[in-house]
Amino acid sequence: MTSRKKSIWGNMITVLVVGKTGYEHKLDLCMVARAFGASSITFSPDDKESSKRLERACKALRRDWGGVFAVSSTNNWKGFMKDKKNYLKVYLTRYGIPVKKLGYQIRTYKNVLVVVSIKESVKQLYKAADFNMSITTQPHSCASAIAVFLHSFYDGRELAMHFENARYRITPDDHGIRIQKEK
Repeated sequence: MTSRKKSIWGNMITVLVVGKTGYEHKLDLCMVARAFGASSITFSPDDKESSKRLERACKALRRDWGGVFAVSSTNNWKGFMKDKKNYLKVYLTRYGIPVKKLGYQIRTYKNVLVVVSIKESVKQLYKAADFNMSITTQPHSCASAIAVFLHSFYDGRELAMHFENARYRITPDDHGIRIQKEK
């Protein structure tokens, strides 16, 4: 499923995950990307069985916790990147320019394609991206890279994000769990 809906601040932040991974890892990447303000996520290569399960899980997530978020897949990540003509393409890695140095410049763009790779690095992605951004110079996970990038992009505002049409809302509590059903 694809979506043209924008995130809460009018940005189109799409995450592209390159490389094979299992369903649980994909679901984790979906939840992190959504929670930190991405509009959609695309996995390459396409895995039809996993894609259907992910779509059902994300549909339930949107139904219960609100917001907009789309999941899709492609067998051609190069073509997918090429089709994103109006997008700034940022490859998250440990080898690029530090996130602190590029954060302000990247925040000026409305449409951003954030790319992570399951393999350590994909040489073709370095050439296809407009920026190669170092999240840290140490090994790290794709989920942490997405979270750190989005936190930097939104300058921390995503932590107070309100998701529209939510059935439930968590109320902060010092000593327990409080989930309220929305009216």
